[in-house]
Amino acid sequence: MPNESLVPLERVSKFIRLLTHDVRNGLSAIDLETAFIAEIATEPEVLDEIRKLREMVADTAQMLRRMSQNFQPVMAHPIPWAAATVMEELRKQLQAEFPEEFETVVVENRFGADTVQIDLNQTLAAALAVLRNAFQFRQEGALVQVIGCVHEGQAMLEVREPKETLQSDIPPEQWGTVPLRSTRSGGYGLGLYRARQIAEAQGGSLKTSFTGSELVTQITLPNGRHD
Repeated sequence: MPNESLVPLERVSKFIRLLTHDVRNGLSAIDLETAFIAEIATEPEVLDEIRKLREMVADTAQMLRRMSQNFQPVMAHPIPWAAATVMEELRKQLQAEFPEEFETVVVENRFGADTVQIDLNQTLAAALAVLRNAFQFRQEGALVQVIGCVHEGQAMLEVREPKETLQSDIPPEQWGTVPLRSTRSGGYGLGLYRARQIAEAQGGSLKTSFTGSELVTQITLPNGRHD
């Protein structure tokens, strides 16, 4: 009897994708309406409020888009990329999405002239999900390191952040293994789960460990090819 109320994750995922799609359509209609009002409005104060409203609508739509993407099946298509290109693209996306936090991030390319075989967009999405989580919980003023390297013949992106204590009762080794496990306002326990899915879809893994002074998250891609 108790199990009758359980809904398979596949059905929940479909529901979330449809719901976010419908809500985003509604937000698009609001954005079009505010654009029309902006064309006929003349008072500077009104135009400024319309601008703020459109920014809020855009931010909400982006949040819903990211939510929907977290429930999409991962379809990875690895192809060869120059490692330097991968790290530079990561740097650009990091700066674009987190302009305030970017100044406190050190991006280090230890790949050298290596070539890696990865799905670039998916891998960058996984790295940004890990960094988004780091920014939300890091210690004030702490520098975050992002290192790209080859480790034991495997391509690896590593995120290191100084940390004295953890703000979660869940062991780091279990982070990202179950969706919706830890939810809060603005966070739904999906980012690291999605990052893990992306890594595993490429034959890799996501591992997080805590040393007592540093939190280390490694996205390892055994299918990465290096020269």
